[in-house]
Amino acid sequence: MQGAKNIRKVWHIVLISILMSQYSCLFAQVSATFKSDSSKVEIGDHLNMKLVVNAKPGILVDFPTFPGDSIGKIDIVKKDKIDTANLAGNTLYSQNITISAYEEGRYFFNPMKIYFLNKATGVVDSVYTNDWELTVTTLPVDTSKPIKAIKAPLKVDYKLNEFTWWIIGLIVLIVALAIGYLLYRKYKNKPAPVVARPRPKEPAHIWANKELKKLQQEKLWQSDQVKQYHSRLTDILRSYLEFRFNYYALEATTEEIMKEVYTYDVGMDAGARLREILTLADFVKFAKMNPAPDQNTRSIQDAYAFIEMTKPKVEETNPATKK
Repeated sequence: MQGAKNIRKVWHIVLISILMSQYSCLFAQVSATFKSDSSKVEIGDHLNMKLVVNAKPGILVDFPTFPGDSIGKIDIVKKDKIDTANLAGNTLYSQNITISAYEEGRYFFNPMKIYFLNKATGVVDSVYTNDWELTVTTLPVDTSKPIKAIKAPLKVDYKLNEFTWWIIGLIVLIVALAIGYLLYRKYKNKPAPVVARPRPKEPAHIWANKELKKLQQEKLWQSDQVKQYHSRLTDILRSYLEFRFNYYALEATTEEIMKEVYTYDVGMDAGARLREILTLADFVKFAKMNPAPDQNTRSIQDAYAFIEMTKPKVEETNPATKK
């Protein structure tokens, strides 16, 4: 009886030993380390960290990522790509991470858990990295000494070649201003050129009467083209003033024309007719007025009358008086 118990104990020990050896064998398939160049760093300085995972053949590693831009209170400045390499038949995964801290103190980091898969057995397991500690220090301040004033800006000797482009730009600006001033002085009092149309070969009043007859034959206002009718009518009269009195009236306003026309010994009746024609045309063109038929007819009749009243006077000579 006692012997049977001893045999059972031996089997228990052997079974536990086998399980422990299998677990140790599985665990040894992957190793991971997370180390830094130093365990101390000053505020704001960069520190290089490196995560290394060593896996045996047939092991698929789920390499950890670092989401975001920090590890706890430590800022991640840069993350390099994950590199892989073969080392004695094993696969070596590595990643460089640059960190920085902006608060003084001691920082403790727990081991990171890394999962891996044994493709032969289909078993998923994990391994931990080492834990690590980082001390962040500030620059030492000697409180025994008085506070010094802030240093004034350093005086730096400037060189001429540093201002080359500024000098060139200033010269170009001065030249451009000088040229602009000279052109202004040259053309400021120069009157705008008046572009006169070619004059007709026949006298102005004959030309104007022919144009008025053409306008009547077109019957524009009778076909609802009232604006075109009055525009053509006033253009004929303005051109007549140019050809008759050498007054360029095409670009002048009604008021400007009426002030000028009386300087050419135009009678009051003729002037009144011209004003009525031009004023009605302004209302049609700018106020969208729709005149009555008799107003349209009267405008062209007044135009004929104005031309008749202002045409050149022919001195009639009695042949009997000639000697």
